[in-house]
Amino acid sequence: MSGVYARNRHLSAHKYFTLALEIRAAITKKVTTKQLPKSYRFVFAVPMAETARSLVMNLVKADAFYPNTARNVDERKRFMTLAIADCNQLLQDLQCLKSLNSNISLSWFETLIQDVDDDIKLIKGARSGVKLIGKG
Repeated sequence: MSGVYARNRHLSAHKYFTLALEIRAAITKKVTTKQLPKSYRFVFAVPMAETARSLVMNLVKADAFYPNTARNVDERKRFMTLAIADCNQLLQDLQCLKSLNSNISLSWFETLIQDVDDDIKLIKGARSGVKLIGKG
């Protein structure tokens, strides 16, 4: 055991950010391999890589707003919401890719899909935890 009581254990405050970085790296790696047919690379690879980049960018922007005013709280929540939208867009792209070509096996995307779902849950949890700090 780690010596830390179970009641004192909690998820890192930035687990959603590190997971977003992993998602971006995985998407960039996967969409540029031979596992994705060449005819789909321009249509899917570029937009998916850009969406993954946008996911990370929105989380970086959200972190730039310290929630010491009501406006900063709103801005942080707004950028977290945009990050969730990016995650949903990635899931939609994967669904579209599968529906267009049933020969493509998305088994190599299964862990990616699970990571995106987990990241959505983590970002939603972090977003609901954004509260006004200080006098405001």
